[in-house]
Amino acid sequence: MPQLRSEAELFSPHVSLHIGASPEAAWQSVVLPWFEKAVDYSLKNLLPPAVVTASRSQAYFFRSQLLAAGKSLLGIKFLSPPQLRENVLRGFEIAIPLREHLRLLLAVVAEEFADDDETNLIAKSIARDPDQFLRALDRLGAAGWSFEEIDSPVLREIAVRFEKLVRECGFTFVDEADRPATQRAQQSQPVFSNLLVFGFDAAHWPLWPLLRAATLSSIEATVILNDPRDEARDLDETWVGTWEETFGAAEIVPATNELSTTPIGQSVSIPTSYFHFVVGRDTTHQARAIVALAAKFLSDPRCDRLGILFSGPGALPRLVASFLQSAGIAHNDGIAHLAPSVFDDDAWRAWLELQEAPRLKALLRFLCATRIEIFPGFSASQVEDTLRRTYGDVLIDDIELLRDYCANDSGFRHGEAVARGLDRIELLPKSASLTEFLSRTRKIFSQLGSKEHWSEVERLSRNWSPRLTTAFSKASYLRWLRELLGAPSLQRDNFGTHPYARVHLLAYADAQGQPWSHLIFAGLNDEGWPALDDEVAFVREEQIDELNRQNKMLNRRASRRGRQGEGHWSVREGKTLLLGPNEKRQIRRRQLLNLIQSVTGGIGASANLYSEATPSRIANPSEFFSWLYFTARGRGVSQQTLRTLEEQTRAWLKDWSPVDAQKVDSISVGRTRYAFDARRHPRAAGEYEFALRTAPEREIALRVTQWEQALRWPAIVWMRIFLGVEADDDNGDAWAMATGQWVHRWLANSVRENGERTFVDVNRVNEIREHIIKQAQEFQERVAVLCAGRGKILPDWWRSGWSNALYIADCLAAKVSDVGDWSEMAVEWPLDKPTVISLPNGEALRVKGRIDLILGRRKSEKSQIGYTDLWVVDYKTGRQRGFTLKELRRKESSEQKFRKQLIDGRGVQLALYALAVHALGAEDVQLTLLSPAEQLEPQFQLSDVLAQRDFWRELHRMQETGVFGMLGPVHTDFGFVRKYPLATLPIDTDLLRQKWTLTHLGFALENEEEAK
Repeated sequence: MPQLRSEAELFSPHVSLHIGASPEAAWQSVVLPWFEKAVDYSLKNLLPPAVVTASRSQAYFFRSQLLAAGKSLLGIKFLSPPQLRENVLRGFEIAIPLREHLRLLLAVVAEEFADDDETNLIAKSIARDPDQFLRALDRLGAAGWSFEEIDSPVLREIAVRFEKLVRECGFTFVDEADRPATQRAQQSQPVFSNLLVFGFDAAHWPLWPLLRAATLSSIEATVILNDPRDEARDLDETWVGTWEETFGAAEIVPATNELSTTPIGQSVSIPTSYFHFVVGRDTTHQARAIVALAAKFLSDPRCDRLGILFSGPGALPRLVASFLQSAGIAHNDGIAHLAPSVFDDDAWRAWLELQEAPRLKALLRFLCATRIEIFPGFSASQVEDTLRRTYGDVLIDDIELLRDYCANDSGFRHGEAVARGLDRIELLPKSASLTEFLSRTRKIFSQLGSKEHWSEVERLSRNWSPRLTTAFSKASYLRWLRELLGAPSLQRDNFGTHPYARVHLLAYADAQGQPWSHLIFAGLNDEGWPALDDEVAFVREEQIDELNRQNKMLNRRASRRGRQGEGHWSVREGKTLLLGPNEKRQIRRRQLLNLIQSVTGGIGASANLYSEATPSRIANPSEFFSWLYFTARGRGVSQQTLRTLEEQTRAWLKDWSPVDAQKVDSISVGRTRYAFDARRHPRAAGEYEFALRTAPEREIALRVTQWEQALRWPAIVWMRIFLGVEADDDNGDAWAMATGQWVHRWLANSVRENGERTFVDVNRVNEIREHIIKQAQEFQERVAVLCAGRGKILPDWWRSGWSNALYIADCLAAKVSDVGDWSEMAVEWPLDKPTVISLPNGEALRVKGRIDLILGRRKSEKSQIGYTDLWVVDYKTGRQRGFTLKELRRKESSEQKFRKQLIDGRGVQLALYALAVHALGAEDVQLTLLSPAEQLEPQFQLSDVLAQRDFWRELHRMQETGVFGMLGPVHTDFGFVRKYPLATLPIDTDLLRQKWTLTHLGFALENEEEAK
């Protein structure tokens, strides 16, 4: 049984309070003697002495000072607040939940209220992102206020139900665990023999109950408080007054030197030579300047502790740490960078995405990431091709519907096998209890071989999951899983793991309470730091002020005149102050002044010239940067001042780099530069510009559509043909592609009787139109049945697109009814794979494709296609207009007009069809590009095509050499461009046009200047 204490020990004399004006004064007068005494305690007492600091950097400072003085640290514990809580609450049956569990429980409660019309929107908002409301509840609870203080009745109901659910699951809130710990500490055996509390101030009000309980859990305790400053005097005096109200009056630590406590709006007594200002063009340049300034400070004999301060994790501290690593400068990286969890890999993220949205895109990403064989006997490319063709047919990417479509459609070669594979992919239910979700997850993880994932989930949920019987959504469950298994860890470079190094990378708040010879304030831009203070969500500032006013009371227990005199403020029993934006702003101003006045050797300040969000705009410096500059230079900061500072910084750095290798133009860098220059030189395309160095080893044959695209986006086609890579086709053209496929399929199936390459009577047009309508309706009914089988409704957007496709197919079929003496027609006529088109000089162009519609007359056995006169029609179901020579200039000949349109990439597909059927024996060929809005009439002839010998010869040269080149922009703010690889740098489009002409002389216009 724990030994009980008497009531007289409530304000025990073993607790001593000290108010220090500076860290140096506290160290010399209080801290160092405490450590000397604590070592003796650790040898004579079974209970350990302990040091509790607000940040790890303060503990490292103590350790380094003691080791430098040859003092022993044997038996002394250095604790952070979470570690302190673990020690104080040890032995008590209290389950403090993880933040991930609390977010899940709050989302579950919010979903219960989401069905109510009055609370619908608020509850859905909290269910979607519970963290903001949870932080508000935490702050209210830490201040000792109940959820009844929330103004909104809806939020109040959610908060009350959330509190009840947390208790039903056997959890205790942190603040509810800390406050009773005070009472238990007074009645139980002590935990520490001697306790030192250092570095805590008004910024740590939520920790007051824990610190009080820890103080009462020690045989002796020493608490060092900071002398209040004007910037946050009310908050700090209330903090000091609360300690004095609880444990008696504090002793004043005599100052070791004179320190100014001048408010921030006035000048401070720091030599102007201490100040150094560097400005970089961007974050990388700023980081480079910071490391250079750090190297300059380190060369100063007075430099014994250098702090580089940041607002928090981000690109800037990561770059600075990386540059320090490259420069070989040992440092303590107190910020570190986030590293992925051991469970967070591509397969895990892809599985989560698939469960959240079981769609085709997520499925393909999961199949590429997982190591499990889901489709035995089939390659990933075969499965992907089948699934994409299925999606192109039905235009619904739900994988359950795609699975049913594959299983029921005999038109897919591997359809049944793909359907069986999809059956192996198990999806979580849309809604279930936690126990049901975990049971299904265990089964899925077992199938995927993710035993480690399940072990971790089971370990973190085994003691409380059966108590959560409420059903909730899959989205909330998956978010909980992602947070549990995907929580990142902190990682540091090899040179950043030296806690006793001279250089420390810290957040601004963590640099408090310790002396510095030099400090560098980094990232001082308005958009970077100080960030806008987060409001306490759902609680107004006026309400925060009122709650804090109610929490204060006059100090009635001081036995003698305290540091602030009789009648100073403290907080009520069981309460703390609630820190809102105003309070945080005051604390931050006080912290900055304390940091400046802790420096003895030099101060640096850095900022960016240009905004990271908008690189073309100059970034405003923060108020603190402007104040520092005015203090040091006696004038304000303008945009011209920033430009001048950036120029001075660049001139100072010159070619200096923290990485020696960056100074050397290595072979790889040299080749990269050569390629960069080659792409911008006005000459024919070379090996760095989507062109092969030597002729391809294998024969290539392009589809006619690819040849047309090669005149518009040659680089995209080149990568597809020679590298086998292409962008994920997620550009919003799915509707256009599906509409084209549906129209072509309905037309083809309505005409064909005896398979491909057969002609039928043109007079059957009305019958064909009836067949088209019948097929379209059967297709719609089939898809509707698939949806109904999965309990889903055919979407309205799908019905609208289907209606549009049916209208287009009917229009195109109707246009064939009035074609004069053209008696026969064939649809979807496939060319040989490939069809060889003979050119002069023994050259041959190899093409593949399928002709939409052929009208024939004058039968002939000499023609392989069966007719000497042909009319080739290409359907266009989109907005593309028909091909006509009437639009071009009157002064140009018919041959020039046609050539210009071919070079622009228009009519190439039809022209290649004309050459293909001519190679099969057709003598007279008419060609038409037909859209629903135009009449069926000839647009150009075979003779127009045959006249373009230079054009076809140039296509042949591209085919044989593999030299394509590049055209058009890589990015555009308006309109549509094809996707390029991310590393493709844009080049001026006029220069690309010039290089295109030099590369492909056959595409050059004879009078190009006049043509412009």
